[in-house]
Amino acid sequence: MTTRRRGETTRERILAAASTVIRERGLAHTTTKEIARVAGYSEAALYKHFTGKEDLFLAVMRIRLAPFIGLMIRLPEQAGSGTVPGRLTDLGHEMLRVYSDSGQLAMALFAEPVLLDRQRELFRRMGAGPQHANAYFAEYLRRERELGRIAPTANPVALANLFLGACFYRAFLVAFLGTAGDELLDHHPDRFVEELVSAIPYGPGPGSPDGSPAPPSGRGRGSSGSTAGAPAGDHGTEPG
Repeated sequence: MTTRRRGETTRERILAAASTVIRERGLAHTTTKEIARVAGYSEAALYKHFTGKEDLFLAVMRIRLAPFIGLMIRLPEQAGSGTVPGRLTDLGHEMLRVYSDSGQLAMALFAEPVLLDRQRELFRRMGAGPQHANAYFAEYLRRERELGRIAPTANPVALANLFLGACFYRAFLVAFLGTAGDELLDHHPDRFVEELVSAIPYGPGPGSPDGSPAPPSGRGRGSSGSTAGAPAGDHGTEPG
């Protein structure tokens, strides 16, 4: 095994250990000594890769969110493929998983004002932030509306905010209620996603529930995402 490969493996093991310890103990009670112990290394080995537990925490968050970020960035380009209910069903389950998996880690930021400011500054420098998930989702819905697969009167920005907000709130409730969370809520996650997806106002285009031919549209799947022809009130941040 090369030195580089060995270093990458060490880093990954330390990150996995940090994720476990932070979730179990909270960021305030996490120490680099405990992270190193769980990873099976010395603190000296940990400091070869990270400056401290705050650096570790931010690295864990980036890794945890990377697949989700990639999913949302690609989402608008998937307009017109598959079915809209099928796409939204998959997305709903993924959102519940992401919010459940990373939610407790993200909430730890609010207990560490200095770390929260560092994360905010990082987002500002990168032009990133959680709000872009809503913008990418709204763009996907806007393109599906242009294809006739979402109702012409639908507001993509409002639908995106409602859909993602509902998933976030359910994940928050489950985390707050603990192991009995799913049982104490009204219904199973599958039913929650099914009802959320069924609340979307679909159009008559192919891939929508009724499968009727799409009405004539002035623009196709490869549109630039302009809001031309959008209904009143269809405003929001374009994906950055």
